[in-house]
Amino acid sequence: MLIIKNRLFFFDIDETLYSNKKKAILPQTKKLILKLSQMPNTILGIATGRNYRNLNAVEELLPLFKYFVLMNGSLTIYDGKIIDESPIPTEHIEEVHKRIQNYQMMATSIGINEAGLYFVEKKDDMNLVQEYKKNLDFKIDNQFYLKERIYLLIVAGADKDKLAPLFKDLDYFNICVWKNHIDLTVKGVNKYYGIKKIKDKYPDHQLICMGDGSNDIEMLEAADIGIAMGNSLYPKVKAAANIVSPHIDDDKMYDFYEEHIL
Repeated sequence: MLIIKNRLFFFDIDETLYSNKKKAILPQTKKLILKLSQMPNTILGIATGRNYRNLNAVEELLPLFKYFVLMNGSLTIYDGKIIDESPIPTEHIEEVHKRIQNYQMMATSIGINEAGLYFVEKKDDMNLVQEYKKNLDFKIDNQFYLKERIYLLIVAGADKDKLAPLFKDLDYFNICVWKNHIDLTVKGVNKYYGIKKIKDKYPDHQLICMGDGSNDIEMLEAADIGIAMGNSLYPKVKAAANIVSPHIDDDKMYDFYEEHIL
């Protein structure tokens, strides 16, 4: 008798579902998600650092996903409704703003759909801002964090080696360190924090998570099967996983799942 497993999948977006280099969801990835969505007792979710508006990178696949864990676990959405949220208190955001003023750093406050860049102009800093604005669709708005709930702070800048040490004593933040920036969320909040809220509803489902970034480590460690992307730039990500996939741009995701998961 064939036993069909109950399974709950969570996928990162950037460099997992979506190739930033090719600016596309590759054919085998599309084939995989479509196949999984048609399998019985299988639930699909996304776990990303992106906010709700910026899910548009994978817009064509969105109807196939049931749950969305956004901004590193700070906001969880089901059926268009918020089912869990962990906004950052205003005074904690202001402490970050205060600390970066003597450095070549910028802080971006991420809301559910919009984002605002906090920047106090100093000598030579405009080059820094122009460089980041090429890649990021954020407007400079030093009051943005007062206008709506903020779920994620991204701090970046030329003084990148000072980023993590500058905030390590702030015990009300979860700090996720990347090569060129840091993410700040409420203490204890990460992608797995959001995923666990959903997993608790499905205790009999096997949890399978896939990602490539620093913000994926906790969910890969907690999953029954953690899959690190072969293109991950972070050794800790691969160490946290049970399996490592091919590089995203090799377009072999369906073949990989057929061999190891399906």
